[in-house]
Amino acid sequence: MKKALTVNKMYRPEIGGVEIVAEAIAKILKENNYESRVLTFNNINKLEEEIIGGVKVKRLPTFFEKGSVRLTYKYKKNMKKESQNANLILFHFPSVQPEIDLLFGNKYRNAKKICFYHMDIVGKGFLGCVYNKLVTQNFLKKMDKIIVTSPNMKDSSKELENFQDKIEVIPLFVDTTHFYYREKNKREFLLSRFKNKKEKIVMYIGRLGRYKGLEYLIEAFQNLDKKNGLVIIGKGIKEKELKTKAQELNLENDILFLDHVPYEELPEYYSSADLFVLPSIDRGEAFGLVVIEAMACGVPVVTTELGTGTSFHNIDGVTGRVIESRNSISLAKAINEILENPNKYEKQNIVNRAKDFSYDKFEENVKEKIINNYK
Repeated sequence: MKKALTVNKMYRPEIGGVEIVAEAIAKILKENNYESRVLTFNNINKLEEEIIGGVKVKRLPTFFEKGSVRLTYKYKKNMKKESQNANLILFHFPSVQPEIDLLFGNKYRNAKKICFYHMDIVGKGFLGCVYNKLVTQNFLKKMDKIIVTSPNMKDSSKELENFQDKIEVIPLFVDTTHFYYREKNKREFLLSRFKNKKEKIVMYIGRLGRYKGLEYLIEAFQNLDKKNGLVIIGKGIKEKELKTKAQELNLENDILFLDHVPYEELPEYYSSADLFVLPSIDRGEAFGLVVIEAMACGVPVVTTELGTGTSFHNIDGVTGRVIESRNSISLAKAINEILENPNKYEKQNIVNRAKDFSYDKFEENVKEKIINNYK
């Protein structure tokens, strides 16, 4: 039996689009007669091993964590052990320590090395520029294949310019058997949580992180009718800052902050919304999986033009609006247009576009562009 190793900084049950993709590919490899294993970084300083869906998962003890970076003393030794006799090694970029490890020599020569390139490293100042020049370029050079999630990403990423002949496009997926409109949803529950009476719900779900642009979404509500309420669901490093901003703008009665909700309940929350917004501000947002989850539930969306997947799945004027980033005025106008003209954005058209990103199509792409190439 052939062996495949997935390397990623986080893995289920930790929440995030990259984690969903890493788990899906590990599962597909297992279902196609690979011994599928995962090497990842724990959220505590402890080594743990378990089996998830028939896939062996080893979580290395993390001694340092800041933002999205996790480091362990145990990587080198365990990577050597887990990669032994591997036919495929699938790296999910960026994970930092795996990329730095490959800076020193071309290791794992007997395995085909594939990089699932999730995003550009941006917004990190001078250190980010140095990392891209010294580490990212070296890492990509040593890959046999690079996977990106949209043709937009392939065409616009400066980091990928020298590797066009290695690149394949595999768009991300939404589980349409789970994400679909639920008539029994959380709408009345959410409306009841606002201090002032609301008629329409604008929603964001995801990490409250640096590049998500949520400060612009909050600012946009200064220019919207008070009948509209904003629901922000998630946790992250900018939570306190965002709540303070809402208070400073006297919007605390118009914005509802909620913790992460269980995956099983997400469709009920999406189905409660009149509009979903992903106001990201830079290329750290390479796709925006939450957008197609909302679309699968028939919800129109607003995304920003970043040269990435955010303007690939969302078709401007059909499934929602694509606007410039970092502009709260444009954001307010787009939100208002959709809320005031709901019939323009037909639910079935939105759902049909989401179905273009079904799990079945993702699985076919993985088989065709990864598995079948290395039989």
